[in-house]
Amino acid sequence: MHEIDRIIDDARGVMRSGKRGVFVTVIGTTGSTYRRAGARAVIDEDGAAFGMISGGCVERDLAERIAGWLAAGKPQLITYDSTRSTDILFGLGLGCRGTMELLIEPFDADNPPALVAGFRWNGREPVVWTTPFERREILVESIRPQRSIAVFGSGADVDPVLQIGERAGWQMITFPSRELPRNPDEFDAAVVMTHNFLLDLALLDVLLPSAVPYVGLLGPKQRGNELLAQVSTAAHARRAKLRNPIGLDLGGEAPAEIAVSIIAEIQSVLNQRPAGALHERDAAIHESLIPCR
Repeated sequence: MHEIDRIIDDARGVMRSGKRGVFVTVIGTTGSTYRRAGARAVIDEDGAAFGMISGGCVERDLAERIAGWLAAGKPQLITYDSTRSTDILFGLGLGCRGTMELLIEPFDADNPPALVAGFRWNGREPVVWTTPFERREILVESIRPQRSIAVFGSGADVDPVLQIGERAGWQMITFPSRELPRNPDEFDAAVVMTHNFLLDLALLDVLLPSAVPYVGLLGPKQRGNELLAQVSTAAHARRAKLRNPIGLDLGGEAPAEIAVSIIAEIQSVLNQRPAGALHERDAAIHESLIPCR
């Protein structure tokens, strides 16, 4: 499930229970923070937290302060600052050294959060969502839909790929038989794990010429080269798109270890990142999302 859908469901669950709560949106950050602008959480009147905007420390502090916000009944902007060393001794002791600006929106069944009341997906297109505060726009996001990953195969090595992908919030669509995809362009990635040469050949003929940006093939490079030598002219022209052997070079032999490398490679390709070690990166880890002012 997409993170947006999950947090909307969480807020609706609070309202169905007859409780009040606050809907928390990260509006902006500076320095190092656990989450970036656009992350959200829901905290009900009893202090139960849903979603994640930090490692849990901010959520706990928000739960302690929720009564005042519910009594006021109006949205507020607040800031958490963990850049000072005194925070370790006298504050929350946040693990990151940055600041987070949060929008706190009290809500109940009669006054749902704006995101819950108004957000709608637009097929496979990103949704531009604007968060307002006091008649001005304070955050504009382009929210992309849930990743859609096609997995072809039914062996024991398929299940870990499906499980890890689902944990990442992706929509994992399986093709366990000899069925070919009718419209591969609707997928963000395709993973071929059939262990059947002729079926793999038929799949590559469909997948490589399509618009799907990632095509991964399980098996050794020699087998992949044999398949590429027999694919159609249209598929052969797009052979550079094929990832074979599939996955990042992480080591490991067990199905779960291989699945980790497959999911990691898909994420790096779709996010257009090099999959290097973060400690070797000089630039910022996260993309910058600038709040409106």
